[in-house]
Amino acid sequence: MELKERRAQATLKEKLSDHYRKREFKPSKRDISNLGVNFFWGMTFSLFFISQFILIPNLFSGWYMIGMIALVWFTMFETTINWMGMYFGSTSYVEKELRAKHFPEATENPTGWQYCLTCQVDAPPRSFHCSYCNACVLKRDHHCFFSNSCIGFYNQRFFMLFILYMVWGTIFALYLLISYLNEFHPITSYYEILTFFPLATIAQFLLGYLSFLNAFVIILIVLCLLCLAAAIFFLIFEIMLMCKGMTSYEMHKTGPIYDKGLGNNIRSIFGPIKTIPLQIICPLFPVDQQNDGSKWEYTRIKGQ
Repeated sequence: MELKERRAQATLKEKLSDHYRKREFKPSKRDISNLGVNFFWGMTFSLFFISQFILIPNLFSGWYMIGMIALVWFTMFETTINWMGMYFGSTSYVEKELRAKHFPEATENPTGWQYCLTCQVDAPPRSFHCSYCNACVLKRDHHCFFSNSCIGFYNQRFFMLFILYMVWGTIFALYLLISYLNEFHPITSYYEILTFFPLATIAQFLLGYLSFLNAFVIILIVLCLLCLAAAIFFLIFEIMLMCKGMTSYEMHKTGPIYDKGLGNNIRSIFGPIKTIPLQIICPLFPVDQQNDGSKWEYTRIKGQ
């Protein structure tokens, strides 16, 4: 009897084989999106620590050094606050009670509203389902991989301010990194420009021609240049969409059918225009965006 029970039990080899046969090796969309978050925070903390503990102390002294370190902390604070505004801006998700709140007596979906089979909610105009977040988002613009969250009605202003500080932060970081490299590892020939190619940088470090710190600085310069180019592109793109009163989806599909003029388009994201300078300094400043992201009226016919 005991012999039969032992034979009935799976061996370790069979258990491992069964485990890997059932395992899903294809990464989920959420896992892919997390790569962007890890890259952002990896870059941010690397620049934050190397700037205040290595670059600035070696480049400046006295009150000027203190001022530069304060600028690093200010940039870090503003970037973090706006990132948190994007990440925790989950109030942009469509709630089940939203339609009943605005149309308590309606038996059918109002014009422009659609029922989402996945979320099982009635979504207002400009709302779309995000397969990464697995939720419908009010005035969905896109899914941001740097925060692993959807950019919608309530957190779009944080996204735009986040990009603004990314542009400033990468320019500031490039100034410090290039100044340090020019001081301690100046380029004296055209041949040394090849050092700025990441593979060449790693090879020279392994061969002993570059110190670890200088190699790390060069790689950060290359990554900052790529991030700066991407940040400038997205900032210009988002400003264009804001001026036209569009989301990225509407730009490709419908055009500016909700365009209410430059002033109203800006207020629908940032609230009163006069508060924008204050929001740049203090992103958590409360604003009135004119509605709750569910009321939108056509200003022109699709395709016109």
